[in-house]
Amino acid sequence: MRKIISVLILCSLFITALFVNISCGNSNSNTQNNSQNQANASDDGNADSQADTTSATLPPPDLPAINLGGANFVILSSNWVNPASWDQKDIGADAENGDTINDAVYKRNSLTEQQFNCKIIDNQLDNSLIESTIKKAVNAGDGSLDAVTIRLRSYGVLAPINDFVEFSRLKYNDLAKPWWDQNCVNDLSIDHKIFAVASDMTIMDKESTCAMIFNKKMQADYGVEDLYKLVTDGKWTLDKMLELCKTVSSDLDGNGIMDDKDAYGILYQRDSMTSFLSGCGEFIGGKDDNDLPILTLNTPKALDVLNKLYDILYQDQYCFQVMRFFDKLGQDFTVGMDNMFENNQALFMWIRMNDVEGLRNMPADFGILPIPKYDETQTNYLQTVNPYVGVVTAVPQSAPSIDNSSAVLEYMSYQGKYILQPAYYDIVLQTKIARDQESEQMLNIIFENRAYDIGDVFDFGGLGSDVINMSTTFDRDITSKIDKKQNTVQKAIDKLVANIQAID
Repeated sequence: MRKIISVLILCSLFITALFVNISCGNSNSNTQNNSQNQANASDDGNADSQADTTSATLPPPDLPAINLGGANFVILSSNWVNPASWDQKDIGADAENGDTINDAVYKRNSLTEQQFNCKIIDNQLDNSLIESTIKKAVNAGDGSLDAVTIRLRSYGVLAPINDFVEFSRLKYNDLAKPWWDQNCVNDLSIDHKIFAVASDMTIMDKESTCAMIFNKKMQADYGVEDLYKLVTDGKWTLDKMLELCKTVSSDLDGNGIMDDKDAYGILYQRDSMTSFLSGCGEFIGGKDDNDLPILTLNTPKALDVLNKLYDILYQDQYCFQVMRFFDKLGQDFTVGMDNMFENNQALFMWIRMNDVEGLRNMPADFGILPIPKYDETQTNYLQTVNPYVGVVTAVPQSAPSIDNSSAVLEYMSYQGKYILQPAYYDIVLQTKIARDQESEQMLNIIFENRAYDIGDVFDFGGLGSDVINMSTTFDRDITSKIDKKQNTVQKAIDKLVANIQAID
């Protein structure tokens, strides 16, 4: 009997060890597949659920031993007086305080400080002062800034006047690595030069990614079909969105006037216009075969998309332009929009990802969706990074040492991929905000298909601004605006190209 028991125990141990080895093998295989998927995505922090660098699938960047002797490494970031929700929270953290993002930033910075014997300083200023501060630092050559994180529209102003170091001169930054946004590099380069890039060092570019949410209570009350399945089947289109908007819209108080007391298909604001345009695969600007910017808003397809957007979004009995309504009353349109959505007065709401955090206490459940496609023949769902609040990272020409800046940014971006991005994506988005398993799949679609509109970032002749501002008056005459500005736009593009090509 003892021999039989011994044999059984040995067999059990053998089977257990075999099972563990197989499990570990599968785990390593999955990790490698995930790493490969991340390298192919436009935002590479989105699918990595590993919140610690010890389980990172890629080795740290090959950097020299740099000792900064305890010096400050100063990074410029921005805040907004109103709304404060757009303050950057991805650069500085004084200590761990239990907040998921703060603690991830603190850990990333601590590792960076140990690596280079330095102190990361977050020089946060009001956004209105960022451009002038960078210009002053560069003109004075005072070495006050080692790096900057700057809103895309401000980048469009400063890059052409040679305020930033071109990335080919930053010898330790490998933009092919997955902690740099490849779509940003491809979309915003000019003459094969790039002066700022979105990276996993920041989350503000992710917070600025456009998307949509839907109210699950209204979906159930009105018998709206499975919206997630529409997305995965490739049938989430502008026409389908309008069809569903008509289903739920109603004059709730019965006074014959559609206002903020009634129910709508969608709540949107002016920035939604360029977002929906790019969601349909059309942009203010593009590039030719020589990587030089061109106007694309005047193409037949782009004009057709804009006219379709006017036909849909200007139907104010179904679609509610919140700025058009609340601005006239002198009220905060963001508050008004959130209140209406929380009160179950809209099936859909256009958002940037940051907007969702304000709804985390909403009683009714909501889901997240990508921006709808133009039609079912379109291959991908596309989401732009909003140029007014999305940030990119750059090194100013006045940096004390561009080599030191290059090395520190590469290391911070690497650590950001495996510390900050999982904290943002897995914990904040998937756990605190997303309320169902399907939303996680939608988040993958959203972040893997991000785009940057070069015509909107550099605002050729003001056309990008025109497109969004026209929605507040329901102006449809985009063709007239393009015709009037044709020469101005081309001069702006020519000047931009000449300035960029003149930069060594």
